[in-house]
Amino acid sequence: MGQKTLGILLNTSPYTFQNSHTFFDLCKATLAKGYSVKVFLFVDGVNNAKLNQDPDPERPMNDKFLELANEGVEFAVCGLCTSARGFDQRGSDFIEGVDVSGLTEFAEQVGEIHRIVSFLP
Repeated sequence: MGQKTLGILLNTSPYTFQNSHTFFDLCKATLAKGYSVKVFLFVDGVNNAKLNQDPDPERPMNDKFLELANEGVEFAVCGLCTSARGFDQRGSDFIEGVDVSGLTEFAEQVGEIHRIVSFLP
């Protein structure tokens, strides 16, 4: 059996709910256990990976997401959600490693994972 994968659906923006911080901690713990992680950012969740956040005095969430991407977490964001929030459909408004995709790709991702966790408002 291959490496197990945790899927995460994040629907909330940073700094409004504790979800993004809990998400980060869950990803770090999951990676430490040797699992892989695939993430789909949906609705306001797309705001987490936006570049140039400055939430003084907190560490910007995009920095945390970039750290996770550099550790192998795979990120995808909903293209319609990015468009609705004024972000570039090519992904230039997001950290490196984020793919702009859609719900069809999310459905494929669900088929590839072993468990899924959803962070909702």
